[in-house]
Amino acid sequence: MQSAHNVQELKSYRAHLIPANSDAATLEGLAEAGLLPTIRVKAANATHAEAQAHIASGKGVLRVERIEPLTV
Repeated sequence: MQSAHNVQELKSYRAHLIPANSDAATLEGLAEAGLLPTIRVKAANATHAEAQAHIASGKGVLRVERIEPLTV
């Protein structure tokens, strides 16, 4: 029996964090305006990025966005 190792390339993500005592109705608008705190993480996919951001910050995560590398 062979063991298979799944090595996945890590990608950069920006996670929008949910501040304590924030109004859920305004979160999307605040995120769009760039007024929520963010954290950048490297992860294999968005699900893992959300978990990493939560672990690193201790806060809830509203959403994550993949950050594409710059091409010149």
